[in-house]
Amino acid sequence: MKNKTKKFSHLSKSERDEIVILLDKKYSFRNIAKALKRSVSTISDEIKLNSVKEKYDPKKAHHKAYVRRKYSKYQGMKIVKNKELKEFIEKKLCDDQSPRAIAGRLKKNRKTSALYFKG
Repeated sequence: MKNKTKKFSHLSKSERDEIVILLDKKYSFRNIAKALKRSVSTISDEIKLNSVKEKYDPKKAHHKAYVRRKYSKYQGMKIVKNKELKEFIEKKLCDDQSPRAIAGRLKKNRKTSALYFKG
């Protein structure tokens, strides 16, 4: 039977503490992932995204992840609070445009989309 990994959830402080201990012991990403029952990509992404000056510090990593989640929620609230922006995005999504393409269009057409960026 294969070693099951967790369903998606954010890493906890204790998991980040364990990552740094295992990194200090020269464990590979694959072995760290096995020990934490996480995917290798989760460990790789965690270390890549949350390292500071190429050094992984669990306290700083936890703070960076928290800040990223906090501000991503804020960006989503811009859409919820702006009716015209929400309708524009929903229409483009219904036309099978990708979120990346929609974001690019909004950035490219700042003059016509200035009303979307207020508040």
